[in-house]
Amino acid sequence: MIRGMMAPLLQLIVVAAIAGEGVLGREAAPPPARATGRIVGGWEVYIGQFPYQLSLEYDGYHICGASAVAPRLALTAGHCCIGTNETDVSVWLTVRGGSSTLEEGGIVFPVKKLVIHPDYDDSNLDFDVCVLRIGGTFQNKSNIGIIQPTSSGTIPSGELAIVTGWGATESNGNFVPNLRSLAVKVWSTKNCTDQAANYMTSSGSMMCAGSVGRSFCVGDSGGPLVYDQRQIGIVSFLINECGGTAPAIYTRLSHRSVRDFIRQQINNDQRRMAQAATG
Repeated sequence: MIRGMMAPLLQLIVVAAIAGEGVLGREAAPPPARATGRIVGGWEVYIGQFPYQLSLEYDGYHICGASAVAPRLALTAGHCCIGTNETDVSVWLTVRGGSSTLEEGGIVFPVKKLVIHPDYDDSNLDFDVCVLRIGGTFQNKSNIGIIQPTSSGTIPSGELAIVTGWGATESNGNFVPNLRSLAVKVWSTKNCTDQAANYMTSSGSMMCAGSVGRSFCVGDSGGPLVYDQRQIGIVSFLINECGGTAPAIYTRLSHRSVRDFIRQQINNDQRRMAQAATG
């Protein structure tokens, strides 16, 4: 998935914890292949400061970050959803919200359905976005809040945005137990293309953010990048080492196709809820 880093990232997935008994006595199924990312150079925060932050879990173990974007919908990276069939979704995938602590506390919601962007490309992570529909609702739940995806067609070049997650803080480290946050500088499209020409696609669905020594890495793929109370990006992939000089790559939510895809999923779910309410 991540050119130049795919193998190292996948090797760092915590598989040992999955062995043995599964949820409710079921034998645990092997987790789907995925790449995850971590916060390097950040600080510990409380979930009440970032109530939209979610943890996507497989058999109770964190695999990716996510964000609450509608009463029953969560947003994550497309590569976090690859490798899960319909049975896996209904049996093994859950979303945890309202907790600062990894794999503990808060409220756990079952994932009922996932929809990956129709133009997602697993070879280069183009259009790296997936929408999850949960059982239940995020509304009126303690320390859980909904964040609006950006409706703007532009991104704030040069401004600081916030990325959050539970990833490790050093190479080959474990996931951190408590939520962390990091301020990263949003790069201009030109600078992003100049520095990451061999990794960017021509679609424009990607954006760059980060500073030297400050980035996500293994443990936070799918997490939100937020500016001015709006989500502008989804953690996607790194070009080389964690916290290095190269930019980190995010899915750009200001891209028209990405915006339209997310909006369509939200509208579809609103119609489903309205129909259910009227019988």
